[in-house]
Amino acid sequence: MTNKILALKYRPQEFIDLIGQEVMTQTITNAIKIGKTPNAYLLTGIRGVGKTTMARVLARVINQIDSSVDGESLNQTLNIIEMDAASNNKVEDVHHLRESVRIPPQNGRYKVFIVDEVHMLSKAAFNALLKTLEEPPAHVKFIFATTEPEKVLPTILSRCQRFDLRRIPATRIVSHLEFIAKQEGVTIEPAALQAIA
Repeated sequence: MTNKILALKYRPQEFIDLIGQEVMTQTITNAIKIGKTPNAYLLTGIRGVGKTTMARVLARVINQIDSSVDGESLNQTLNIIEMDAASNNKVEDVHHLRESVRIPPQNGRYKVFIVDEVHMLSKAAFNALLKTLEEPPAHVKFIFATTEPEKVLPTILSRCQRFDLRRIPATRIVSHLEFIAKQEGVTIEPAALQAIA
């Protein structure tokens, strides 16, 4: 039997698992139900609020990927491609992404591109990306995540549906930690849970 790190074991797989972001997840769920999903999403918020996790959950829901595929393995499904713009910020990196956009999904409905730290793209890379965003193929969805939306070109922002993730209240963190402790059969003092939260 292999032990799994708790952060990976309890990483959200569905919208219901994302605590503290219910308004946003309900809005996205409603849009998916009526078939009105945008071509591009922008997830913003301070460091640590779950932008990348939210992007992975959204990609999973859009493509109806089974929860047996964990968040770290999503980009091995061929339909979900993650790119870290902090280390892939050149125009050549976006040209490679644009070539991938042309290839339809292998299975599932969409090819989803998650671009983390999108504000780190160079101006030339943003301009190259804009060409794809202006007329994206029907089989493509983009999910951009950033801590600094003010650094994203206004022309890119105007083509995204923006969601601002909020800091999760400490009381919600404590109750979730209590749930995890109970699931794991561990007893933790309330003061310790407060300190962790």
